[in-house]
Amino acid sequence: MRHPTSRLLAVCAAALLAATGRAADRPEAESVLAPVPLPDPPPVIAGAPVLSLLWFDPQTSLPDGFEVLEREVAAIFRGIGAEVRWTRGGPETVYGGSELPEIPVILLREDPARTRAERHVMGLVMPQQAQNRAVWVFLRSVRFTLGHDVARQRTATDAQARDLAFALARVVAHEVVHSIAPDEPHARGGLMSHSLNRSFLLGKGAPLDPQCAAAFLLRLAALLPAPEGPVPSVLRTVTGP
Repeated sequence: MRHPTSRLLAVCAAALLAATGRAADRPEAESVLAPVPLPDPPPVIAGAPVLSLLWFDPQTSLPDGFEVLEREVAAIFRGIGAEVRWTRGGPETVYGGSELPEIPVILLREDPARTRAERHVMGLVMPQQAQNRAVWVFLRSVRFTLGHDVARQRTATDAQARDLAFALARVVAHEVVHSIAPDEPHARGGLMSHSLNRSFLLGKGAPLDPQCAAAFLLRLAALLPAPEGPVPSVLRTVTGP
Protein backbone atom coordinates (compact mmCIF):
# COMPACT_ATOMS: atom_id res chain seq x y z
CA MET A 1 0.00 0.00 0.00
CA ARG A 2 1.26 3.47 -0.83
CA HIS A 3 1.07 6.18 1.83
CA PRO A 4 2.03 9.81 1.10
CA THR A 5 2.95 11.62 4.30
CA SER A 6 -0.03 13.96 4.12
CA ARG A 7 -2.41 11.03 3.83
CA LEU A 8 -0.71 9.20 6.68
CA LEU A 9 -1.25 12.17 8.99
CA ALA A 10 -4.85 12.64 7.91
CA VAL A 11 -5.78 8.97 8.31
CA CYS A 12 -4.15 8.62 11.72
CA ALA A 13 -5.10 11.96 13.31
CA ALA A 14 -8.54 10.93 14.59
CA ALA A 15 -7.29 7.64 16.01
CA LEU A 16 -4.32 9.36 17.60
CA LEU A 17 -6.57 11.70 19.56
CA ALA A 18 -8.34 8.74 21.18
CA ALA A 19 -5.48 6.26 21.38
CA THR A 20 -4.21 4.86 24.63
CA GLY A 21 -1.52 2.82 22.84
CA ARG A 22 1.83 1.74 24.17
CA ALA A 23 3.54 4.74 25.68
CA ALA A 24 6.79 5.95 27.18
CA ASP A 25 4.97 7.61 30.03
CA ARG A 26 5.21 10.21 32.73
CA PRO A 27 8.67 11.40 33.82
CA GLU A 28 10.13 11.56 37.29
CA ALA A 29 12.02 14.53 38.69
CA GLU A 30 15.77 14.16 38.23
CA SER A 31 18.87 16.22 38.97
CA VAL A 32 20.72 17.95 36.15
CA LEU A 33 22.99 15.63 34.18
CA ALA A 34 26.03 16.51 32.10
CA PRO A 35 25.83 15.68 28.37
CA VAL A 36 27.04 12.16 27.63
CA PRO A 37 29.48 11.82 24.69
CA LEU A 38 28.27 9.52 21.94
CA PRO A 39 30.03 6.14 22.11
CA ASP A 40 31.21 4.33 19.03
CA PRO A 41 28.38 2.10 17.76
CA PRO A 42 28.81 -1.69 17.84
CA PRO A 43 30.21 -3.15 14.61
CA VAL A 44 27.87 -4.17 11.80
CA ILE A 45 26.83 -7.83 12.01
CA ALA A 46 26.86 -9.70 8.73
CA GLY A 47 23.49 -11.28 8.01
CA ALA A 48 21.65 -9.40 10.76
CA PRO A 49 17.91 -8.75 10.22
CA VAL A 50 17.23 -5.27 8.85
CA LEU A 51 14.49 -2.87 9.91
CA SER A 52 13.59 0.20 7.84
CA LEU A 53 12.56 3.36 9.73
CA LEU A 54 11.04 6.33 7.90
CA TRP A 55 11.48 9.66 9.66
CA PHE A 56 8.63 12.16 9.27
CA ASP A 57 8.89 15.62 10.81
CA PRO A 58 5.92 17.40 9.18
CA GLN A 59 6.10 20.43 11.50
CA THR A 60 9.90 20.76 11.29
CA SER A 61 10.02 20.26 15.04
CA LEU A 62 13.61 18.99 15.04
CA PRO A 63 15.52 20.95 12.39
CA ASP A 64 18.87 19.86 13.88
CA GLY A 65 20.03 16.75 15.66
CA PHE A 66 18.66 14.03 13.42
CA GLU A 67 22.13 12.56 13.00
CA VAL A 68 22.41 12.10 16.78
CA LEU A 69 19.01 10.43 16.89
CA GLU A 70 19.78 8.22 13.90
CA ARG A 71 23.09 7.06 15.34
CA GLU A 72 21.71 6.25 18.81
CA VAL A 73 18.71 4.28 17.53
CA ALA A 74 20.96 2.28 15.21
CA ALA A 75 23.39 1.58 18.07
CA ILE A 76 20.60 0.34 20.38
CA PHE A 77 19.32 -2.20 17.87
CA ARG A 78 22.74 -3.21 16.63
CA GLY A 79 23.51 -4.03 20.26
CA ILE A 80 20.95 -6.88 20.13
CA GLY A 81 21.81 -8.00 16.60
CA ALA A 82 19.53 -6.00 14.29
CA GLU A 83 20.40 -3.37 11.71
CA VAL A 84 18.40 -0.17 11.13
CA ARG A 85 18.12 1.72 7.87
CA TRP A 86 16.81 5.27 8.07
CA THR A 87 14.99 7.24 5.36
CA ARG A 88 13.97 10.86 5.78
CA GLY A 89 10.38 11.17 4.63
CA GLY A 90 8.55 14.11 3.12
CA PRO A 91 5.21 14.98 1.48
CA GLU A 92 6.03 12.84 -1.56
CA THR A 93 7.45 9.86 0.32
CA VAL A 94 5.72 6.54 -0.23
CA TYR A 95 6.30 3.29 1.59
CA GLY A 96 5.01 -0.21 1.81
CA GLY A 97 6.63 -1.68 -1.29
CA SER A 98 9.83 -2.89 0.35
CA GLU A 99 10.50 -6.46 1.44
CA LEU A 100 11.92 -5.02 4.66
CA PRO A 101 9.57 -4.19 7.56
CA GLU A 102 8.95 -0.43 7.34
CA ILE A 103 7.92 1.70 10.31
CA PRO A 104 6.97 5.38 9.96
CA VAL A 105 8.33 7.42 12.89
CA ILE A 106 6.28 10.62 13.11
CA LEU A 107 7.44 13.52 15.28
CA LEU A 108 4.85 16.08 16.41
CA ARG A 109 5.44 19.19 18.52
CA GLU A 110 2.93 17.99 21.12
CA ASP A 111 0.41 15.28 21.81
CA PRO A 112 -2.92 16.39 20.26
CA ALA A 113 -4.97 14.39 22.80
CA ARG A 114 -5.89 16.67 25.71
CA THR A 115 -6.94 13.64 27.75
CA ARG A 116 -3.26 12.64 27.99
CA ALA A 117 -1.94 16.14 28.77
CA GLU A 118 -1.21 15.50 32.46
CA ARG A 119 0.55 12.22 31.73
CA HIS A 120 3.14 13.86 29.44
CA VAL A 121 3.21 10.82 27.16
CA MET A 122 6.39 10.95 25.07
CA GLY A 123 5.52 8.35 22.44
CA LEU A 124 3.01 5.70 21.48
CA VAL A 125 2.00 3.06 18.97
CA MET A 126 -1.70 2.86 18.18
CA PRO A 127 -3.21 -0.65 18.16
CA GLN A 128 -5.69 0.55 15.51
CA GLN A 129 -2.81 1.13 13.10
CA ALA A 130 -1.34 -2.38 13.30
CA GLN A 131 -0.90 -2.61 9.53
CA ASN A 132 1.25 0.52 9.43
CA ARG A 133 2.94 -0.01 12.83
CA ALA A 134 3.47 3.77 12.97
CA VAL A 135 5.36 5.28 15.90
CA TRP A 136 4.30 8.72 17.18
CA VAL A 137 6.67 10.86 19.26
CA PHE A 138 5.78 14.13 21.01
CA LEU A 139 8.54 16.69 21.34
CA ARG A 140 6.99 18.81 24.08
CA SER A 141 6.63 15.82 26.43
CA VAL A 142 10.24 14.78 25.88
CA ARG A 143 11.39 18.34 26.58
CA PHE A 144 9.26 18.38 29.74
CA THR A 145 10.87 15.14 30.90
CA LEU A 146 14.32 16.64 30.35
CA GLY A 147 13.42 19.71 32.39
CA HIS A 148 13.54 22.15 29.47
CA ASP A 149 11.48 25.33 29.41
CA VAL A 150 8.57 24.04 27.32
CA ALA A 151 7.21 27.57 26.89
CA ARG A 152 10.05 28.15 24.44
CA GLN A 153 9.46 26.90 20.91
CA ARG A 154 13.12 25.90 20.56
CA THR A 155 15.79 24.61 22.90
CA ALA A 156 17.90 27.35 24.44
CA THR A 157 21.40 25.92 23.96
CA ASP A 158 23.30 23.58 21.66
CA ALA A 159 23.78 21.18 24.59
CA GLN A 160 20.03 21.04 25.18
CA ALA A 161 19.39 20.43 21.48
CA ARG A 162 21.87 17.56 21.50
CA ASP A 163 20.34 16.08 24.67
CA LEU A 164 16.88 16.37 23.14
CA ALA A 165 17.88 14.41 20.04
CA PHE A 166 19.56 11.78 22.22
CA ALA A 167 16.48 11.44 24.43
CA LEU A 168 14.18 11.27 21.41
CA ALA A 169 16.26 8.35 20.14
CA ARG A 170 15.59 6.38 23.33
CA VAL A 171 11.85 7.08 23.08
CA VAL A 172 11.80 6.09 19.40
CA ALA A 173 13.64 2.83 20.12
CA HIS A 174 11.20 2.02 22.94
CA GLU A 175 8.21 2.48 20.65
CA VAL A 176 9.79 0.61 17.73
CA VAL A 177 10.06 -2.47 19.96
CA HIS A 178 6.36 -2.14 20.78
CA SER A 179 5.59 -1.67 17.09
CA ILE A 180 7.25 -4.94 16.08
CA ALA A 181 6.36 -6.91 19.24
CA PRO A 182 3.05 -5.33 20.38
CA ASP A 183 2.13 -8.15 22.77
CA GLU A 184 5.39 -8.00 24.72
CA PRO A 185 4.77 -6.32 28.11
CA HIS A 186 6.89 -3.58 29.60
CA ALA A 187 10.00 -4.70 31.45
CA ARG A 188 10.95 -3.84 35.01
CA GLY A 189 13.98 -1.88 33.91
CA GLY A 190 15.96 -0.63 30.95
CA LEU A 191 14.70 0.59 27.60
CA MET A 192 11.33 -1.14 27.88
CA SER A 193 10.38 0.26 31.28
CA HIS A 194 6.87 1.69 31.41
CA SER A 195 8.23 5.12 32.34
CA LEU A 196 11.50 6.53 30.98
CA ASN A 197 12.82 9.33 33.17
CA ARG A 198 15.48 11.94 32.52
CA SER A 199 18.36 9.95 33.98
CA PHE A 200 17.64 7.05 31.63
CA LEU A 201 17.03 9.20 28.56
CA LEU A 202 20.46 10.81 28.97
CA GLY A 203 22.24 7.84 30.54
CA LYS A 204 25.32 6.05 29.26
CA GLY A 205 23.40 3.03 28.01
CA ALA A 206 19.93 1.89 26.99
CA PRO A 207 19.91 -1.82 27.88
CA LEU A 208 17.12 -3.93 26.44
CA ASP A 209 15.73 -6.74 28.59
CA PRO A 210 16.87 -10.09 27.07
CA GLN A 211 13.29 -11.41 26.92
CA CYS A 212 12.13 -8.26 25.11
CA ALA A 213 15.13 -8.44 22.78
CA ALA A 214 14.41 -12.07 21.91
CA ALA A 215 10.72 -11.37 21.30
CA PHE A 216 11.59 -8.39 19.10
CA LEU A 217 14.04 -10.40 16.99
CA LEU A 218 11.60 -13.28 16.57
CA ARG A 219 8.82 -10.94 15.44
CA LEU A 220 11.17 -9.06 13.12
CA ALA A 221 12.41 -12.30 11.57
CA ALA A 222 8.80 -13.36 10.93
CA LEU A 223 8.24 -10.17 8.91
CA LEU A 224 11.34 -10.65 6.76
CA PRO A 225 11.59 -12.69 3.54
CA ALA A 226 12.76 -16.25 4.10
CA PRO A 227 16.59 -16.37 4.00
CA GLU A 228 18.27 -18.30 1.21
CA GLY A 229 21.02 -19.69 3.40
CA PRO A 230 21.58 -20.57 7.08
CA VAL A 231 20.40 -17.92 9.54
CA PRO A 232 23.28 -16.61 11.68
CA SER A 233 22.89 -16.35 15.42
CA VAL A 234 22.81 -12.61 16.10
CA LEU A 235 21.20 -12.22 19.53
CA ARG A 236 23.76 -10.74 21.90
CA THR A 237 23.86 -10.94 25.64
CA VAL A 238 22.31 -7.75 27.00
CA THR A 239 24.13 -6.31 29.97
CA GLY A 240 23.30 -3.46 32.31
CA PRO A 241 24.45 0.14 31.77
